Amino acid sequence: MERWITDTPNSARFPYYTRANADEVGPDPFSVLGWSMVWMRGCNPGVAMGFVEFGVVDVSEYDLTPLQVFGNRGGYFYNPMSLSRLMGERMPGATAEAIDKAYFGDHPGVPPYEAHPGDVNEVQAAKLAETMGWVMTTPSFPRMHDASKMAMRAVAERPDFTKLSNTELVDYARRMTAKVEEAWIPYTVVCLGASLGPGAVQAVCEGIGRSQDAVKALSAVGNVESAEASFSMWDISRLVNASPSLTKAFDAGVQGLLARLDRTDAANTAFFAAWDELMRVHGHRAPNEWDCRPDSWTTRPEIAMGMIDRLRGQSDDRSPHVAKAAAAAERERVIADLMKVVAADAEASGTLSAGLFSASNWLQWREQGKYACIRLIHEVKLSMYELGHRMVSAGVIADHHHIFNLLDDEMDDFLVDPARYSAVIAEREVGFQELHHLEPPYIVGNGRGDEPVHTWPRRNAIGGEVAKVGDVLQGGPGAPGVITGRARIVLDPMDAPDMDPTDILVAPTTDPSWAPLFLSVGGVVVNVGAVGSHAAIVSRELGVPCAVSVIQATSRIPEGALITVDGSTGTVTIIG
Repeated sequence: MERWITDTPNSARFPYYTRANADEVGPDPFSVLGWSMVWMRGCNPGVAMGFVEFGVVDVSEYDLTPLQVFGNRGGYFYNPMSLSRLMGERMPGATAEAIDKAYFGDHPGVPPYEAHPGDVNEVQAAKLAETMGWVMTTPSFPRMHDASKMAMRAVAERPDFTKLSNTELVDYARRMTAKVEEAWIPYTVVCLGASLGPGAVQAVCEGIGRSQDAVKALSAVGNVESAEASFSMWDISRLVNASPSLTKAFDAGVQGLLARLDRTDAANTAFFAAWDELMRVHGHRAPNEWDCRPDSWTTRPEIAMGMIDRLRGQSDDRSPHVAKAAAAAERERVIADLMKVVAADAEASGTLSAGLFSASNWLQWREQGKYACIRLIHEVKLSMYELGHRMVSAGVIADHHHIFNLLDDEMDDFLVDPARYSAVIAEREVGFQELHHLEPPYIVGNGRGDEPVHTWPRRNAIGGEVAKVGDVLQGGPGAPGVITGRARIVLDPMDAPDMDPTDILVAPTTDPSWAPLFLSVGGVVVNVGAVGSHAAIVSRELGVPCAVSVIQATSRIPEGALITVDGSTGTVTIIG
């Protein structure tokens, strides 16, 4: 395989792309339809205009048509490294090197920033300065809130797909894709703005010699949608434990559990009420959820049921409600202490106050925006699943997921003569599955990462030297706290072993499918991520120490090794 069907061209103006911070958005390859429909016609143009709205670029500076910011190589998602560097060069008080530090830390092999004659732009710098002031002071962002409501309406007004024609199903998916573009514009603004508040807090804390307190001051901010599912599933697990009949049903296995439970039984009323609410609010969640192919909690309830099943084995003292309350109390104590330290310095005091205010708001809105976009992508998923099931019944494809091996441009022709595409779909399925076993280049552009796809190394074959007793692996702070326990290397949440409350989860990255494991362990370490990544945000809300961006942690830390994780400094020390 030389190239994959969804590979995108590199921009000549913004040539570098990276998997840094992209691993979390797309840990696995994106489906052909998911990329060609949702990303190329929804996400990419939306984020391009979001960068314009924030002030990073003028729309005339883009050189790819249709508008493209994110890249795709071998099915894998790439972040726009050069565009992020440009923001650093144009943003007052920042540099391209500072952006690189935030993205890559000390990761080797990052090409140095090379100045472009057009990088200096006083108009854009002035606009960025104006945006920065707004980000640090605004108490609300109506466009993001409205987009969230729009996505919720789409869920509430979802049609009965079984009553739509094949053409109507495709039309619905494309209408939802247009809404994805609409939601991505404010979501991009939120993603860019969410780094400013935490950055200000970190800068003040470093200035007074208290850098380890920055992440403590950002913990348990509340109203973080991506963390709320964990609380809901915990509460459902307590309902199960309190009911002998529900416990017996779960003991028999989660496969087909919903069909086995009697909704008319009064003993199950509270369970079904909580379950239905979980699905209403969080049913769009899924592994690799930014693609529209993978099963969600709605389409495969056993995913969420399995999480609840794991949680019901935890003792009541592991309650995330208790941990969150403790983290919130510690946050308030740390903030009060920090404010006393800077009280005599008006500039530092003002910066800290503004940074805390901004971070609390924008980290919440970042998750709100993510939920809005993924809810809409989920609507595309559901409509295409219906079409896929029909094609399975017609003998066109072997599995309803295979409908996602079509390009959006092929869909209309496919509806006229589906059977003509059977062989093409089957061939692409083989290639798509093979991509899952490959490790994509970390950086592409200007000749880098141009190797044929079939020459990429096998996934998890790349690893650093195994860490020895006494070694300290330096990552980034994710969630405060210090924990010592046994390292448990987990590459897939569905294959996670039973773990003790003092064990430490070591993972490549995490998405919502990992959430229950956070409540099963004493700490979390991930290969990639930052203070605003899923692992860090959820860990802070649940009161679990977390170190992010610990490069090659899953290959360097031995399974079962005794390690100490300091989530405030991002260090992982091998004890024994």
